[in-house]
Amino acid sequence: MSEDQIRHADPKEGFDHSEVRSGAIALFAIGSVILLVLTIAALTVYFNHIWEVAVYEKILAPPSEELKSLHYREDWQLTHYQYVDKKTGVVRIPLDRAMELFTQEAAQGKLFYPTKDTVPKPEEPVPPVPGAAPPAPTGSAPAVAPAPPK
Repeated sequence: MSEDQIRHADPKEGFDHSEVRSGAIALFAIGSVILLVLTIAALTVYFNHIWEVAVYEKILAPPSEELKSLHYREDWQLTHYQYVDKKTGVVRIPLDRAMELFTQEAAQGKLFYPTKDTVPKPEEPVPPVPGAAPPAPTGSAPAVAPAPPK
């Protein structure tokens, strides 16, 4: 066929005259929405389960027997006298008694750490660096440039 000839098409060739399968498209859309809702519901149930397990383990779970015995032993040590080392004469005293003794010693001025007033060292002038600008005099206002004439 040459370029300048126009091809005339048969009108029967024009386009697809069959209808779109709208039922299949609607079923696909409905199935997708149902799948989305089920996925969201499953994720919500899973998240709530994980949350409840974590809360139970960290907050609501009863303490172990080892932890209870540790707390009982600590409480007993804080409220009773006991030898720590009999050979050296080191003893443990109840916490309440230790606080009483500490306040008595503080009232008498027998604290075990240095609490004397100390005088700060006087400030020494810093030697000037060769080639640097001279330091501004202390206690005076910074130099201000004169105002331009009007």
